[in-house]
Amino acid sequence: MRRRSPTLRRLLRGATLMIAATVAVAGCASGGGSGDAGPTMLRPLMPSPPTPDPRVGLGAGLFDAEEAIWNLNKVSSTPPSTQFVGVTNSDLAFTGNYAIQGNYNGIQVWDISNPARPTLATSYYCPASQSDVSVAGNLLFVSGEGLSGRLDCSGEGVNEAVSHHRLRGIRIFDISDIRNPEYISNVQTCRGSHTHTVLEDPDDPDNVYIYVSGSAPVRPAEELEGCSSLMPDEDPNSALFRIEVIQVPLANPEQAAIVSSPRIFNDLVAPPEHGLAPEDLRAIEEARARGAFIAQFGDQAVVLPDQFVMPRLDSIM
Repeated sequence: MRRRSPTLRRLLRGATLMIAATVAVAGCASGGGSGDAGPTMLRPLMPSPPTPDPRVGLGAGLFDAEEAIWNLNKVSSTPPSTQFVGVTNSDLAFTGNYAIQGNYNGIQVWDISNPARPTLATSYYCPASQSDVSVAGNLLFVSGEGLSGRLDCSGEGVNEAVSHHRLRGIRIFDISDIRNPEYISNVQTCRGSHTHTVLEDPDDPDNVYIYVSGSAPVRPAEELEGCSSLMPDEDPNSALFRIEVIQVPLANPEQAAIVSSPRIFNDLVAPPEHGLAPEDLRAIEEARARGAFIAQFGDQAVVLPDQFVMPRLDSIM
């Protein structure tokens, strides 16, 4: 199998320009709207990093953060649409003259025909971190792993510990009309999809395959049949230490389904441990003193963040 390459077409005429524009669209650069870019003077490449490091001491900000750049020329800075402001941008995919931007609140599609002035072609509000995106032909695949993601894409979240409204897995969109994406199907997985990779088999032109990696806790079997959080030596069908492979029939993508769950980590050996640093130990004790929830993973304690704890408390109160 080989990884399906993004379709770049006309953008390949200026790879450096395209990359700089992509970085700006991704929210890594500051600035105003899409019309604030002027002519860009290309500077000669510097083979060695600048000294002193210009990143040291840069000021923070949402759209006015100070910047440093090395061997790239920023072409434009474009703020997100209203529903995506201040929310994490996670990934980018490309097709034709469009950049598809994954965001914890869904996707935004940017027309980058003119990299100096990207324009928003459309946005699709559909919260579910982390919204990694990939394109295969006219299909768009979007990862969902967050516990609050919903099948109906609404923003009300999911507070119940077990819910059949929850989406954790891969969403599939038809982008034949890229300005009007159509949500056509999804494939649920036991641990959701933190990220994924799309591959094609040269001997199987009728399908593409999505390799899914999930890192969230295993969902209850009452929510998705067959999910088990037991260790593999206790349950051979455990959802731990494996990936999922989804087959997507190109002619009927709504029939996408998991076809295997390889245990690619079976022979790994745990690395030596050195324990927590004194600063980490103090932080854990301070959290414990103020009543935070502490999880124990083997010999290591971890402070659970409120966004993880509160939905579970709400479900039992």
